[in-house]
Amino acid sequence: MLMVTGANGNLGGQVIANLLRLVGPSGFAAGTRNPQSPFAMKLAESGVDVRHADFDDPATLEKAFEGVETALIISTYADNSVRPRQNLNAIEAARRASVRRMAYTSFAGASPDSHADHSFEVHYPTEQALIASGMDYTILRHALYADIMVNDLDETLATGVLRRAGGSTPCAYIARDDLGVSAATVLAKSGHENRIYTETMAQPLTGEEIAALMSEVFGRQIRYEAVSAEAWPQYMSDHWGIPLHLAKSSVGSMKAIEAGEFNIRSPDYETITGRPPQTFEQFLRGVAAKRAAGPVTE
Repeated sequence: MLMVTGANGNLGGQVIANLLRLVGPSGFAAGTRNPQSPFAMKLAESGVDVRHADFDDPATLEKAFEGVETALIISTYADNSVRPRQNLNAIEAARRASVRRMAYTSFAGASPDSHADHSFEVHYPTEQALIASGMDYTILRHALYADIMVNDLDETLATGVLRRAGGSTPCAYIARDDLGVSAATVLAKSGHENRIYTETMAQPLTGEEIAALMSEVFGRQIRYEAVSAEAWPQYMSDHWGIPLHLAKSSVGSMKAIEAGEFNIRSPDYETITGRPPQTFEQFLRGVAAKRAAGPVTE
């Protein structure tokens, strides 16, 4: 049995969509802290084994991992002060339940020396705990989601300005739906034991280069305007609705971009999936096509 946690999240949903294609609804379990959500209930109706898995409640985790051979742990979106404990709860529960291999969604360049708070406070210690657990492991170090560049697309198109931190340093990105493909592949297929992958698009890009691509794809002249790392949390809170106490942990990541930590490229995505990831232009054209199609109605 395979299992993916974070079933109600955006990445979890992408992984599940690909697992349905690869192994079918009876081939995996979906763990979530809210099994009564509309999405989770719809999964259960389709034949997926939906299990209560709350990283803050170890008692739910041990039961959730029963009979699971390979699990994907998607790190929670919470304060960095609690995320390592949450991840350790999941690792220990999986070990006690005799899970053979655990995959973990980490962050590109995770290390104790990174500028990024997420890297040295959450992802690197979680990686080390997983490696030391005795289970086989697969660590998926993700570049920044391309999706974060279109979180406020309506505003960008209305003003003609793309405001982002990072300055003029190239940064690696990858589309979240591509990461759903690779994570599901790692779960469903063997050969990924005790591997650390870094997943990026083929080419890191600057803010100016992304603005130029947006101009071409959306037919609207877009210019890039840098936001300082220190000012970025307030921007996230004001424009994206992210709670400020969570947004503040992004300062280190923005400083890491400025320092060139994410000016990287890796062939690992194609190694996993057998195909290249989307380019940023392809990603943007997909966004444009969805906008043109309008909202999905049932």
